[in-house]
Amino acid sequence: MSKFKNQVHKEDLEEVSFLKKITTSHFNYWFGYVSNLSIVVFLCTRAFSGFTSLLTWFEWLYIPVAGLLLWTLVEYVMHKYAYHVIKGPAERGHMMHHDRPYDLMGVPWYVTLIIYVGVYYGLSYLLSPPHLAVYMAFIWLGYIGYCIVHHAIHHWKFNNKLFKKLKRHHYIHHARDNKNIGIVTTLWDHIFGTIEKS
Repeated sequence: MSKFKNQVHKEDLEEVSFLKKITTSHFNYWFGYVSNLSIVVFLCTRAFSGFTSLLTWFEWLYIPVAGLLLWTLVEYVMHKYAYHVIKGPAERGHMMHHDRPYDLMGVPWYVTLIIYVGVYYGLSYLLSPPHLAVYMAFIWLGYIGYCIVHHAIHHWKFNNKLFKKLKRHHYIHHARDNKNIGIVTTLWDHIFGTIEKS
């Protein structure tokens, strides 16, 4: 029985080692921003035919706001469930971040690129492609904002009151991972009762 346990432990270590290799390279971390911004630009171009917008001016106002707001909910749900509840590579990768919060690590850029663009093309058979593209572009812009804020929390120092509040909020999450799930906003923590004030 102990031999079997050792084998399972060895396999777990190999998986963690593989995750470390693909998530902690500096190239992966920094090129992720280039790739992610490219996704936003690509999606926004889907809302044009030549130089003509396929959306009205009003749609260019409300869809970006709706997409950014929707991102904050997606961030909360992903962080709470994919990173802390559902066992799998996302949860194990996120636990590496909790163990070493100052390391530069991120989801491999090519994984997010393939999945996100694939989701766009899949959904575009069911929904209006130009409208969907702008929603998804601004959801993804929200993701980029989340990445920047999260990086700043762990690596930068600001005297800004809001930033200090977000930093304290997130550090409580690192101490108690079922609390203070939101990174860019505390809104959903208040709504779902996961807030813990410092």
